[in-house]
Amino acid sequence: MGIGLADLAGLLNMGPPMYAWFQQTEAVVGFAPQKPNAMRPIILRHWAPSGPLAYVFARTSSLERVEVRNPAHDHREEWPKCWLHDDGNIVASRPLPVLKDALDPTHRLCSEDDQATIDAVRAARWQTK
Repeated sequence: MGIGLADLAGLLNMGPPMYAWFQQTEAVVGFAPQKPNAMRPIILRHWAPSGPLAYVFARTSSLERVEVRNPAHDHREEWPKCWLHDDGNIVASRPLPVLKDALDPTHRLCSEDDQATIDAVRAARWQTK
């Protein structure tokens, strides 16, 4: 699969690299709004060159209905803030719009290393309409 314009955003310093992981509160992400202060890992799917929104997918530890299995991350030396040490599930059927400002270096966890995960997230539909 080729690189799209959105994939180039990170390479051109127009935003973080695609498939980067961030952590943000549920109040910001909106995946489980009943827990507004809980931290949620999210993977960047689309960063438009203009506009205030980016699209992400949430990662959950629930493996009951797996959409995109994401293996545990084992790159703590390279990414000390990454806490994704258990297998997880990326909910690729539910794109979430977040403000680009919420995806800053302070909230960055790591970059995805698993090629199967990258391919599945790349193939997932990110548009909400």
